[in-house]
Amino acid sequence: LRAHPWMSLTMQLLFFVLLPVAFRLPPGSQAGEIIGGREAQPHSRPYMAYLSLWRGHKSSFCGGFLVSENFVLTAAHCNG
Repeated sequence: LRAHPWMSLTMQLLFFVLLPVAFRLPPGSQAGEIIGGREAQPHSRPYMAYLSLWRGHKSSFCGGFLVSENFVLTAAHCNG
């Protein structure tokens, strides 16, 4: 299946026009910020997990979602 030549040209123009515009946009919020959130009451989310990961003398923390009794689903950056 081949695209019409005008579609290819349109996509190329959009790419080369929008790419420089994207680099001029201001950066988004800092990683880790939750905007407009509110603190949850303890035990109000029984399906959520708090993971404290230790590697030698370094520690980190991450959140997870209880999929079943024995499995927690986390984001890819939570590697412990």
